[in-house]
Amino acid sequence: MTRQELTDRLLKPLKGKRKVLIVAHENPDPDSIAAAFGLKYLFRKAAGVTSVIAYSGIIGRAENRAMVKILDIDLIPLAKVNPRNYSVIAVVDCQPHTGNLKLPKGVFPNIIIDHHPVRKTSMKAEYHDLPRDVGSTSTVITQYLRTLGIEPDRKVATALYYGIKSDTRDLGRQSTDDDVRATIYLFPHILQKKLSRIEHPDLPRQYFQELNAVLNGALIYGDVVVARVEMMSWPEMIGEFADELIQMEGIRWCLCYGRHNGSLLFSIRAKKTNDMAGVLAHKISTGIGKGGGHETFAAGKIDVAQALKKVKDPEDILVKRFLKEVNTKGAEPVPLVTPEKPVETDKPLPGNVNP
Repeated sequence: MTRQELTDRLLKPLKGKRKVLIVAHENPDPDSIAAAFGLKYLFRKAAGVTSVIAYSGIIGRAENRAMVKILDIDLIPLAKVNPRNYSVIAVVDCQPHTGNLKLPKGVFPNIIIDHHPVRKTSMKAEYHDLPRDVGSTSTVITQYLRTLGIEPDRKVATALYYGIKSDTRDLGRQSTDDDVRATIYLFPHILQKKLSRIEHPDLPRQYFQELNAVLNGALIYGDVVVARVEMMSWPEMIGEFADELIQMEGIRWCLCYGRHNGSLLFSIRAKKTNDMAGVLAHKISTGIGKGGGHETFAAGKIDVAQALKKVKDPEDILVKRFLKEVNTKGAEPVPLVTPEKPVETDKPLPGNVNP
């Protein structure tokens, strides 16, 4: 997109507008947070417009909380604002009718910027940019800044850089030349020490307790691993554990699922780029929920109360559909961790002192 096209299509409609709302997707990840932060900066620099960033759900993952705190990103829960009071609504890293964008009924965004598979309804937005040849929405915002000749401040640059790295897993997951070029452009501007603190935050003890429970409950069906997340402090845990399990040697597919606030959440990971995880997520949730994503990573959400009106056990349906689609060839489940009998010993535990 040229500078003139960006000016005419994206910026001119903002002229004279006083209230602009930028909405990230539910339980926003680094890419969604960074894209919103970058777009807010662009609107202020290029159009002199002040924006508010809102999100639904929670920001729970340690890295995401660190990102918001360290880079001073101001976000407001969507429940505390009335979208109808804003003359312009922009959504980033998501689209309407995908299950991860919470807007009141009858409210449709004016601007949609996203890198996920295109939904037909998104084409109705006054401005829509839905490229399929980039690995993150942060890449798109970086391209806008470059095209308009706007140098990002260091916090914005750091956020966008981390957003790209996070969504592409260090440029190794469905990244493109555009993503690489964006990171090369941003790198001289980033705050490296702050980035390190974001990428390596202190983790709560509860995280390791939950990880232990997932590993002990995971089942392997040949080259497929399935794990129910029994303990879930925040929704992002599903994807985080799926990212860990798919790295296992000999594993081609991974499904993690669990309940949170009345919803059954699931994440799918695949090793091969032609496995179409997004198509699979949509297929296994058809009729009971919503799902979608990319070739090697995808997610979905099922409203349990609504699903129970249609099926007896949504979790059982979800797992059975998944196993059928990934073709486990009748493999019997094997626990990832085999329980061991406790060893009886008179030796005191480390740190204990004999009386």
